[in-house]
Amino acid sequence: MVYPKIYEKIANLKKEKEIFEIVFLYRYASLLITSILYMMGNQNHSYGKKIFIVGCITIASVLLHYLYIKNEASITKTKILILIETLGNSFILIPSGGINSPYVWYSLNTILITSVKLNNKYCWGNLFIYLFNSTIVTQFIVEDRRDFTGIFMEESNLLLSFVLITGIIQIPVKYAKKIQEKSYYLEESNRKLMMADAKNKEAMSYIMELYQGVHLFTIQQDKKDLIQLMVEYSKKMIKTTEVVFVEQVKKEKKISDEVYDAQRSMKDKITTEILKEWNHIISSDTPIEMKINDKTFVFIDIGCNYRTYGILGIDITYQRQESDYKETLEQLKFLASLSANSFEKLELEKINEKLLINEEQNRIANEIHDGILQRLFSISCNIFTSIKYLEKGSVKEITRELNKTRASLNSVMKDLRATIYSLSWRKDGTNNFIDNIESYIEEMKSLNNIYIDFHLEGNHEMMSMEQKKAVYRIICEGIGNAVRHGEANHIEVILTIEAYRIFLQIEDNGKGFDLRAVEKEGKMGLGIKNIQLLTQSLSGSISIDSQLALGTKIAITIPNALEKFYEEEVV
Repeated sequence: MVYPKIYEKIANLKKEKEIFEIVFLYRYASLLITSILYMMGNQNHSYGKKIFIVGCITIASVLLHYLYIKNEASITKTKILILIETLGNSFILIPSGGINSPYVWYSLNTILITSVKLNNKYCWGNLFIYLFNSTIVTQFIVEDRRDFTGIFMEESNLLLSFVLITGIIQIPVKYAKKIQEKSYYLEESNRKLMMADAKNKEAMSYIMELYQGVHLFTIQQDKKDLIQLMVEYSKKMIKTTEVVFVEQVKKEKKISDEVYDAQRSMKDKITTEILKEWNHIISSDTPIEMKINDKTFVFIDIGCNYRTYGILGIDITYQRQESDYKETLEQLKFLASLSANSFEKLELEKINEKLLINEEQNRIANEIHDGILQRLFSISCNIFTSIKYLEKGSVKEITRELNKTRASLNSVMKDLRATIYSLSWRKDGTNNFIDNIESYIEEMKSLNNIYIDFHLEGNHEMMSMEQKKAVYRIICEGIGNAVRHGEANHIEVILTIEAYRIFLQIEDNGKGFDLRAVEKEGKMGLGIKNIQLLTQSLSGSISIDSQLALGTKIAITIPNALEKFYEEEVV
């Protein structure tokens, strides 16, 4: 991969720069000390000559320092600079005393740099050049009467010192390079671990969002809320800012205004482009990419085998990396499949509800037709017979027929009452809504050894079926959150039903939480989100008051359209 190679080069340069700082520190320290010794010790040179030599060395040292730093990434240029400095140092050593020159210690700079940047053979070659120039070349130039053997014997200790110093320099440099290499691998491993950790956290967050999304999608009861949820999760999971949903309502296709806030011209442009490619999009198994007004959108069909509910589109203008692009398409496919299943579920629930109503209507009609209508027909015949007896003046027969008619009427009334009572829970005192709430509360009390107080005020018959289902689920979510997350042992539930509103309050003595911090970090739990969505589905408002160690109070107000309830009963 390209990135690790680039990272390796940068890491190596950084570490070599740290080693170079030590080398250059020695450069200027040795330059200062050797210059002082040269100015004070060599009596054969005039001060003018000494100042000239020191000045030249100082300028060359600063200039080469700059060039080393500028070209530290190039091995070839570094070799050239080392060669230039080695030759320059040799020209300074020759007139300043050769092997006995104070600057011989300054010359060790190139040996240090060679050890760091190059391999051992260059280091020993550099030393050989210095020794050769400071002994043999110096002998010929300054007309030293000593032969090579004499110089070697007299300066053997010094020569041996340089050899040992060169060898010793290579030992720590060798281990420094090994440490540097190990350090690089450790940093590289740490970088990979950090990347893996970030990916794991991202994956965990993604899985949690999927889990929440699947749960929330399955509980939606309203088409508008489902579209809002679909768009919200598209933005959250795919990390995009613009999501558009073109809804198909009967034969009309239009952008849902609730989910795409843009200029009218942009909406019209998107709608026009989608209508052109409508058949292509709904027939394709993969998302279709389209350019609209310098923006890149990806569109996918939301539908099942027999119906299309609409087309979902997302803006991917700034997601052009191959890996991100493929991941975005997979996420979009998942959301499309989940949304299609949710739309289909809503449709099937509506159909099922209508079928149940029709089935119940048929059952009632059959009961009335098979039993009650037959008896009413018999009563009609009895009345006709009584009229005949009335013409004959037979009081006894008339009385007998009227008694039979009364008995038949009582029987019809009894059957009608039984039919009506079978549709109503009010006569036998049973109510699934209240029973379900109390049953859940008793179950939670026994399982968790806690106290739950439930207060009901008002007439719960004023609630619609949708309100009852939502309120029941809100109560379950609220109690479940208080027990699982709040660790509460006392919970109070108050349900007040009035003509114009429904008020629900769930209060516990649990450990509570910091609502602002949770909302800021985006860590709102699934239970709270469900309660909020259920409240929104009923056009209600919700207030959450929670403090650490002081518990949580959830207050929900739902508008009630039933202002007055009339109860009619057959007596």
